[in-house]
Amino acid sequence: MEHLDYIEKFFNKELGAGELAEFEKKIETDPAFAEEVAFYVSAMETGRSLGDEETRDRFKEVYKESRPNRSAPVRRLVYTLVSAAAVVALVIGFYTITTSAPADKLAETYIKEHLQTLGVTMNARADSMQTGLRYYNEGKVSEALNQFQSIVQSDTSNYTAKKYAGLCALRLQNYDLALHWFDELKTYTTLYSNPALFYSALTLMKRNQPGDAVKAKQLLQEVVDKDLEFKETAQEWLKKL
Repeated sequence: MEHLDYIEKFFNKELGAGELAEFEKKIETDPAFAEEVAFYVSAMETGRSLGDEETRDRFKEVYKESRPNRSAPVRRLVYTLVSAAAVVALVIGFYTITTSAPADKLAETYIKEHLQTLGVTMNARADSMQTGLRYYNEGKVSEALNQFQSIVQSDTSNYTAKKYAGLCALRLQNYDLALHWFDELKTYTTLYSNPALFYSALTLMKRNQPGDAVKAKQLLQEVVDKDLEFKETAQEWLKKL
């Protein structure tokens, strides 16, 4: 397929703002290109249940088989559209549906994969921090939260206890409390590694109230722009949200 790589870059969100406008213009001015794009949308829609690589490979095969004869189904798909503008609308709609993901689902997956346990430092002395971590890893998250908050009461400058308290609150779906503790972390501006912005975005994504996704995207973008901890994950999510 002549423009397959170009079309895939569009649907993978790899084109810049100027290139996006050029892509849409090409649909409006080049009927052959519009047909290729419409065929791509049709193939991806019907093959959505397949894995990405399998879908793409099968699409290439079908396209090579169908293109010489301009198969009737493909022609009908393109020429029954009212106008080139309709093709653009179809493409943009499919682009949005196939490349976006619900914020709360992304957050839920991350929590399940990365925040079910916390690292415990091997220490001969079972101090209060280690007790809180043990509670957390045993699934006693409420007890862990109480333990970490007790530590903060005794030492209001304890960054680690505040971070763990925020993660406990997030696990318990007490999102306002989690945001409170992560806001506390933001004041530690001299730390080499501070996940406050990322964890705040994660909490907003999981809470998923009106306006939360927009705010979360702003925080994730800040993580990327400032080259902060979890930058790679933030970049991946920004492509999906």
